[in-house]
Amino acid sequence: MSASSSIPPVPGEPPEGHAVRRIAVTERGVAIAANVVLLSAGFAAGIVGGPAARWLTWLWNTGLGGQVVAGAIAVAVLVLLFTACRVAGWGTGSRLGAGLPAVGWTAASFALVTLSSGGDIMLTANVMEQVYLFGGVFAVSMATVLTPPGP
Repeated sequence: MSASSSIPPVPGEPPEGHAVRRIAVTERGVAIAANVVLLSAGFAAGIVGGPAARWLTWLWNTGLGGQVVAGAIAVAVLVLLFTACRVAGWGTGSRLGAGLPAVGWTAASFALVTLSSGGDIMLTANVMEQVYLFGGVFAVSMATVLTPPGP
């Protein structure tokens, strides 16, 4: 018989295992909420990024100076996407944390490519929009793959 089992429980306190279960339920709830937030943040970034890619197309069409600036901004946006997914994975300690914003961003970006009920397509076949779309998919995919899997 161990020393800890010979001590009687204090009246009015929950059993020892009860506190552990309450912490596990709380941690699970926080993890689910964090995953929902990461997926939503990725989706919001994708929806906001579509009009930004249109702006880069306008800038690209202004001439050589605009092409240089648009290219630099596109690279910065792709690095930001990569970094955001990596930081999400690092913050959650899992590949799922990096993958959820990547899935949200990709879903939103591809939603902007499809035909809407009004017949509009947000992202078309312009150079900078293709760089944004395919470069972004590559950036978030690499961020997810390069994030170490969680325990």
